Amino acid sequence: MKDAVYPYDKGLFSRLFLNCYQRQSMVMLTQRTPAAHHLFHRCLISTDEILRQVVKQRHPKYDFESGFFQPDDLRRIGIVPHDVPFESYAEARPLLREVVEREGYAILVGDVYYWPHCPEYRTKHLTHTITLTRYDAEAREWSLIDDNPASLLCTYAYPEQVIADSFDNGELRRIRYFTLEEVRREEAEHGTREAFSRLVEEYRDSHTLLTGVAEILHCPWAASEASVAALHDAFSVYLGSRIGLLEYARHLIGDSEVHDVVDRIVKQATEVQNQLLLGKVTGTVDTRWMSSTCLELRTGEEELLRRLKHVAVVRGTS
Repeated sequence: MKDAVYPYDKGLFSRLFLNCYQRQSMVMLTQRTPAAHHLFHRCLISTDEILRQVVKQRHPKYDFESGFFQPDDLRRIGIVPHDVPFESYAEARPLLREVVEREGYAILVGDVYYWPHCPEYRTKHLTHTITLTRYDAEAREWSLIDDNPASLLCTYAYPEQVIADSFDNGELRRIRYFTLEEVRREEAEHGTREAFSRLVEEYRDSHTLLTGVAEILHCPWAASEASVAALHDAFSVYLGSRIGLLEYARHLIGDSEVHDVVDRIVKQATEVQNQLLLGKVTGTVDTRWMSSTCLELRTGEEELLRRLKHVAVVRGTS
């Protein structure tokens, strides 16, 4: 049966940078408040941090720690997060139904082992989130949104017992949702711009990920396929962060030069990530092309930081 893709911005809300919980939450939140786009200011992530977590420490990209969904960031724009632990699905069920009825969705933390649409179905236990959107009391069935094997958000429907099993046998057993509080738009925008200006002021990046790509690819202490895979994940996070930063620039920076620089970075990073994806399949990467393109990315990153600091100074004196 063909998956029914949920309508959302697939380029912005991908799994390149956001983990499953963040991605599903942002899709729901942006449908309910335009202020959710403010959260993309956290996408100003240094390539040094990406290098440290993904390449050196070999953290899976879904475990990348970016600061996204910081409580202060959410509170500033009137979003209140709720994360409620339960011992069992039976205990969680009343709140789950209440929240879905009131908010239109709730995010359930469960185990992929029990969900037929997941590649790990009946083969592997792994903590994951799904977004429940409707309960059919007559059929005792939940409608939900989750990734398909191609990482597209799709709609599914399962008997309630399937959801209960995934929750009861999961490691975390939590229900997550958000409520909205009224905030003044001007204050929210000012607060987010101030927070972003602090990130710019504190930003440091040696760009070793971009200048040392050849050394990473030909590291004598790692298998070639492992190095290519690590770089692919690193550039996935990098590309996803710059796509998010471009969205923030559209909504809150309001400087055409910043927008153009980030847009150029996104296009070049996409080319690099595609080449690394091809390299994972073929086992070879054009190191000369990769090095040259990454040096262009470094130039773009340096230009971006200069422009962001200029914008911050202009706003600070206006």
